[in-house]
Amino acid sequence: MVDQLVMPNSPASLAPRVIDGRIRMGRVWGMLAIRSALSLALLLALAGALALSGRAEAVKDSAARWLWFVTAVNVVCIILMARFGRSEGVRLRDIYFVNRSTWKADLAWALGAIAVAAALAQPPGLLLARALWGGSGYPNSMLIQALPLAAIYPLFLLMPLTHAFAELPTYFGYVAPRLRAAGMNRWAVIAIVGTVLSIQHLFFSFQLDWRYDLWLALKYLPFALWMGFIVDRRPTTLPYLMGAHFLLDATLPLLVLMASKGMLTF
Repeated sequence: MVDQLVMPNSPASLAPRVIDGRIRMGRVWGMLAIRSALSLALLLALAGALALSGRAEAVKDSAARWLWFVTAVNVVCIILMARFGRSEGVRLRDIYFVNRSTWKADLAWALGAIAVAAALAQPPGLLLARALWGGSGYPNSMLIQALPLAAIYPLFLLMPLTHAFAELPTYFGYVAPRLRAAGMNRWAVIAIVGTVLSIQHLFFSFQLDWRYDLWLALKYLPFALWMGFIVDRRPTTLPYLMGAHFLLDATLPLLVLMASKGMLTF
């Protein structure tokens, strides 16, 4: 096990900075909420503009661009983590828990974690879809919508790259260690942060359909809690989990491209 006491971004190392006020807990809670709040704000702002232009389904049409909203939020989160970390005496690489000296053990942990995550990622969404609609195709057709081709190609690099460096690090590299440093129980931190990570998907692609929104909010809950557990137990697996996240998210622009060319049906 990695000695977390010597890691600059460990709860033990951060605790004195929480006590002396260098780490502001309002900022930490704000980072927990920012991905959901900012992505929803962008979606609703565009929906408002589309409604003013006469679009009948403005919210749905806006939600089709959710990969762009997520990309913008990712950039904001990376900038904020770097800025806040600097003010707290922590580098961005520390927030990512980069540790080359333990890479072999970290990689082994990460591969095991990814194997379990692969088993956890899809079944909840499929089961929820069957319970809510009787099949899995309908919500996926709402999530993956056609876009102009020019709006898709930049996403092949921008979305998965920024997402890898923003999502898991925001929740489990920045927020979770600081909540632990403030004295919160590790299981409470995993539960709270993991639940918010799952629920954020509702705000990424919000639509005026309660079943769809419930499906989005809950489909990744087991996966999110598992990620929280792994990073809590072995923080230095985070860079490898980020790499796996990049590979997973790289398929999303491809799915949108296929839907836009009429090559994908659900």
